[in-house]
Amino acid sequence: MRRSLTLIAALGLVAALAAGLVVATSPRQPATAQDAAVTVQRAHAGSATPTLKRRVVLLTIGSDSGAPKFGRGGAVESGRADALQLVIIDTTKRKGAVVSFPRDSYVPIPGHGTNKINAAMAFGGPPLLVATFEQLTGLTIDYYALTSFDGLTDIVNKVGKVQVNVDMNLRDHFAGAFLDKGKRNLTGGQALAYARARKTLPGGDFDRSRHQGQLLLGGLTTYQRQVAEDPAKVLTWLGIMRDEVKTDLPFPELLRLALLATDVPASSVKNIPVPSVAGSAGSASVVRLQPGAYSLFGRLRAGSLGCPLGRAWGRARSVMSGSRIP
Repeated sequence: MRRSLTLIAALGLVAALAAGLVVATSPRQPATAQDAAVTVQRAHAGSATPTLKRRVVLLTIGSDSGAPKFGRGGAVESGRADALQLVIIDTTKRKGAVVSFPRDSYVPIPGHGTNKINAAMAFGGPPLLVATFEQLTGLTIDYYALTSFDGLTDIVNKVGKVQVNVDMNLRDHFAGAFLDKGKRNLTGGQALAYARARKTLPGGDFDRSRHQGQLLLGGLTTYQRQVAEDPAKVLTWLGIMRDEVKTDLPFPELLRLALLATDVPASSVKNIPVPSVAGSAGSASVVRLQPGAYSLFGRLRAGSLGCPLGRAWGRARSVMSGSRIP
């Protein structure tokens, strides 16, 4: 079975939203497709500007390609999408949810039958991945953010580490993750290792997907804490994003997105793993979504941001009980 490495796009997204206004304020040239750590785009090219008045839905994507520092060539947008989170923000209630999907989720891909969800981008780039998520969840995605191994490590190192509440002791040689339980300030390399670790985790890919959601929230918390302690820190983030983010969004739209990153408390954003269970499709190991996943999607469509992490993760663990994690 092909075992592509996993990464997290989420920190790049948070940073991009938090500092998007720099694209219009800095005299330097913006990041290009070749040197950008993160690409932020509207999910539907040519669509009307999202209102941003009630619900905003963002898809964060971590590609297994486009990372020369880690020996992974190819274009970032044509690789497999190995870290996948839907970020849903209710701008009225100032609440949100990070919905984490295992990369091997076995789902219908428009025009390509049923396959692992991480194959959708390899088949048709970010547009097909967006279409896959919209068909699966019934939600309309407003934006996507795309990054690679290189992008994640560069962003974290430049902002000066990210604080994450590591939920277990990790000694994962394959991913290079050697962390003790508790609040930790992670370097770029440590953040990537935390996002990749699975072989020694009790829940395997399920734990890994949840950790990726934790990194997203850690990025938001770090940004908000740094700016609260020293408002001048926003200039540091702005400069980094000016160099590292590629986007063609107009200034007013970027500014409104930037404000969202400061207006929604990280404590009001829930990290929700999609209820799923390890299984197989022919000779391939896959992850099958459970009925609870579709109930969750229905609640999200109706405007509920899902259940607290404890209940969602408890149900996911009960489903996995006795199952072999691939």
